Amino acid sequence: MLRKAVNTLLFSLIFFLIVDQANAALPKYLYNLVIKVNNVEVTSDANPYIERATNTTYVPIRFVSENLGETVNWNREKKEVTIRSEDGKTVRLTIGSKVAYVNEQQKILPSAPVMPVSPNRVMVPLRFVSEVMGATVDSSKKDETLYVNITKAN
Repeated sequence: MLRKAVNTLLFSLIFFLIVDQANAALPKYLYNLVIKVNNVEVTSDANPYIERATNTTYVPIRFVSENLGETVNWNREKKEVTIRSEDGKTVRLTIGSKVAYVNEQQKILPSAPVMPVSPNRVMVPLRFVSEVMGATVDSSKKDETLYVNITKAN
């Protein structure tokens, strides 16, 4: 009985060590993305990526907003980005904060905007920013690549 318990414990320990090592070998970010806006593929000077831990797709703020017809302003002191749409909607995001303000109403983001040293761009959760600006986000995965199409009616 004791021998069976020890064997089970050893098996469990070895199993968890193998699984842990396999997860440790996985990259923190995935860069296999193709992004389209209104069915037209768009590219950016900073690569969009998927943060594996949160499964969040990050894109440069200007990349997504300006392709949707919005304007973007950056306040360096506050580390705050403001997006303004043609129809008057305003969105404020702060680096490192999951709290956003949409027309001065507080909303909670799934993941905070970040500003990595490289590429030194404000990176934001693609789905949140796109949808709050009135766009629809569709995605599908094929051959280890995520295909995203953001559509917004004019």
